[in-house]
Amino acid sequence: MSQHAPTSRTGLATTALGIPSMGRELVTAVCAFRGYPVSSDGIAAHLVAGAFTALDQVPLDVRLYVHDLQDTAENWPALPITLPPTPWQAATLVDDLAALVTALSAAELREAAEGMALTRGEVALASDKPVFARGWRKDGPLPDAATLPQARRDREAELLQTFAHVDPHDWSPEQTDAVRKALLIRLAGLGDGLLRVSALPPAPLDWQADGERLTACLPVPGAPQPLEAQIVAEAIDAHPLISWNDPVWGSTGTAVSRECWRWRVGWRSAEGEFHTDAGSTEASQAAARFGAEQTLAEYAAQAQTVRQRARYRLLVPRQPDTLAMSDPAIVVLGLRSLLEAVCAEYRSEANHPESATGWRVLPHQDENKECSLVAILLDNCYVPCPELGDAANIADPASAAFEDFLRSHAIVLTPPARAYLAGLSQAGPGELPLRQRHEAAMRAVFAVEGEAADLLAADTGPLPDGMAWIDLLNAAALEDFLASTEHDSPQ
Repeated sequence: MSQHAPTSRTGLATTALGIPSMGRELVTAVCAFRGYPVSSDGIAAHLVAGAFTALDQVPLDVRLYVHDLQDTAENWPALPITLPPTPWQAATLVDDLAALVTALSAAELREAAEGMALTRGEVALASDKPVFARGWRKDGPLPDAATLPQARRDREAELLQTFAHVDPHDWSPEQTDAVRKALLIRLAGLGDGLLRVSALPPAPLDWQADGERLTACLPVPGAPQPLEAQIVAEAIDAHPLISWNDPVWGSTGTAVSRECWRWRVGWRSAEGEFHTDAGSTEASQAAARFGAEQTLAEYAAQAQTVRQRARYRLLVPRQPDTLAMSDPAIVVLGLRSLLEAVCAEYRSEANHPESATGWRVLPHQDENKECSLVAILLDNCYVPCPELGDAANIADPASAAFEDFLRSHAIVLTPPARAYLAGLSQAGPGELPLRQRHEAAMRAVFAVEGEAADLLAADTGPLPDGMAWIDLLNAAALEDFLASTEHDSPQ
């Protein structure tokens, strides 16, 4: 492979993977990154070199997702239906990769397949995809849904069995297309690996072995806990066909992997419990480390606004008394959002009356991880709530300590929302019906001095004709109000 400038895709991948050159070492590293056997010399090496040359032409500002090329190759020449839509560059690149295998004869396809150690599963699955030039065959009636799985297995087994006894010159068009398609998908998979490592700068972490798990931490200024990454190997369930993962022809002498690597990143609670915020599985430990390292680097770069997806807490909490409305992480919680959350609980009780119980206000989370009404409403509003181990876990929602907890995570309550949360505890201690707590909370909202009707309307949307604010104590009227003002609610 020819030498490339340091800013080429292959040059950047070489740096990211920590290898000395862009030749055979790069191919070996990318194969290992994707969990593939290393391609041998001959046609296989020529195809990989051609693929890398094509990918080297991709502008450095073009970003593709992890499996864009492979997903496109599996559907080629049609485009896959993905969300977000697959970039047009992926289709163009797969066209370039397809050109590498389109002109190969059956004998050359077999040699290339053996050189890449294509598995029986790869070829069988490729036979189920749209084929080159001729389009998907629909000869004969399709089997019904009940017999399709067995019919598919029988067809795949017959296709694979024929490969062992038939010379490539005598392959059927279906067999030829299956091998060609499998080669295209493999090249696309290697391309995904190359583009992925060349698109992002190295962000290595200090990984430590913790039993069977690898862990690494990344301290963040101002955060009470560091960002943390974990990697663990997971066994892959064996395929019903024992030979599914065996090479169709020959052997590379490399044991076929029977595991994948799961990575996850997040940070710990006040009690030390790890909370996952992002994660995925990869075909190799190197890819898992890369995914975790890049995710932590991205989080650290946006540390001031990063919130956990499930707990909505800021990675870097704020000082409650200095929180400014200009803070980019600010979220304003209004009364309407709380009323919508209450309605959701009313509907849940109506649909499952047998499980309806009373609602407590404190603590917000008990030893069994059961949550209070306040915590459930906040969670339904995508707002953090105090947990076991937090000082605010036993703070009344009317207290300054409770509001300080919210402000520490850049949550600002509107006056009606503050009054409503405070009013939930005014119904009394213990477990009380939802209706009783809601009525007490709404009366607390109405009792706030200066809480005029126009201020309430600004927070919840205007009352429809014929309705009074006091009507919102009733669950059915509240539901009607929210439905009638859905499009007029404050933004």
